[in-house]
Amino acid sequence: MEKNLYKEYFKTLKYYLTVLNIDKDKGLIGCSEEEIDSIKSKKDNFPLAYEEYLRSIGKKFLFEFMDAEDMAFEDLDYINEFANDVFENNSLRLENEFLVLSERRNDYISIIFTKEENPAVWIMSEYWDESKGENLSIRTKSFTDLMNEFFRQTLQNHTSSFHFVSSKIKDTEKYIENKYISWVKGLNEIKQKIDDDKIENNLVNQLNQYFLDYYIPNISAFTKILSDSKSKQNNKREEKDIAEENKRQVKEYIPEKKQTLLEKFFNLFK
Repeated sequence: MEKNLYKEYFKTLKYYLTVLNIDKDKGLIGCSEEEIDSIKSKKDNFPLAYEEYLRSIGKKFLFEFMDAEDMAFEDLDYINEFANDVFENNSLRLENEFLVLSERRNDYISIIFTKEENPAVWIMSEYWDESKGENLSIRTKSFTDLMNEFFRQTLQNHTSSFHFVSSKIKDTEKYIENKYISWVKGLNEIKQKIDDDKIENNLVNQLNQYFLDYYIPNISAFTKILSDSKSKQNNKREEKDIAEENKRQVKEYIPEKKQTLLEKFFNLFK
């Protein structure tokens, strides 16, 4: 598999996350070539899928996208430090060259072996099975499968975060409504891109299928969100037009009324 397939995959994933405002505050930032080489130079092999991840979105801790799992280049020192504690608690010793990818809340680590371009992701918990003396199992069949799983979870769960509103927000209902409207507009933009693009990259097609599996069953709900918003906007325009018309009529009525009263006053002296 050629390297540009992974580039296209992560370019597409980054675009989708950007459109949906995922980890907007953190920033979807890739590593520099020097930063990548600081890891790559220490290994005999380096998986292309992981390399393109680092280059595209791998620098920061993407809390929302990865559901609090830390896979950030910036945090690799801590990730590896925690991994060493995990290894000490497991009797299993890894013989083949590997990379520690991530840790999640000091509970488990994920690792990949380096020989394959898009290797399976393995998971090892801090709490190992005493009867076997080890704790290592396959998490996903490939690195991009793990990214797809993060994306699926994001699509399913992200809207629940809209209801956690800061006390500084005065109009909570309007804030939540705007969040949903932005979400649906982003989804529609992604759907349009999928329809317009002719993709031959199987990795991107897999990512798109995860999106469609979420989007298609919920089309009616998404349409209603935008329809209700449009109706509210139309009602506001009508209310504004009515108010302006009332003001206009009042302005016309007052001079007319004054003139009539003035005429009546002079008529008393005729």
